[in-house]
Amino acid sequence: MSDITELRKEIDEIDLQLQNLIEKRMDVSKKIGDFKASRGMPVFDAQREEEKIAELKGRASAPETAEAVERIYRAIFETSRNIQHRIAASQTGTGGCQ
Repeated sequence: MSDITELRKEIDEIDLQLQNLIEKRMDVSKKIGDFKASRGMPVFDAQREEEKIAELKGRASAPETAEAVERIYRAIFETSRNIQHRIAASQTGTGGCQ
C-alpha cells in the first residue's frame, strides 16, 4: 500500500504546482482582458485558440495525452474568456457576457 501512498503524494505535489500555474495564468488573462477592453478588442480569437491547441497537442507524448491536453486547454480557454468578458462588461457597463 505504501507504493500507492507515495504515488498519491507525488500527484498531490504536481496538483499544487498546477494550481499555482493556473492562478498565474488567470492573472495574466485578467491583464489581457484589461488590455483588450481598453482598446475595444474582442475577447474571443478562435484562430489563436485553435493554433495553441494544435501546438500543445503536437507536443504530447501519446494520443491519449493529446486528447487530455485538448480537453483541459479548452476548459482553460473558456475560463479565461469568461474572466475577460466580465472585465469587458465592467468597463463598458453592459453587465453581461457575449
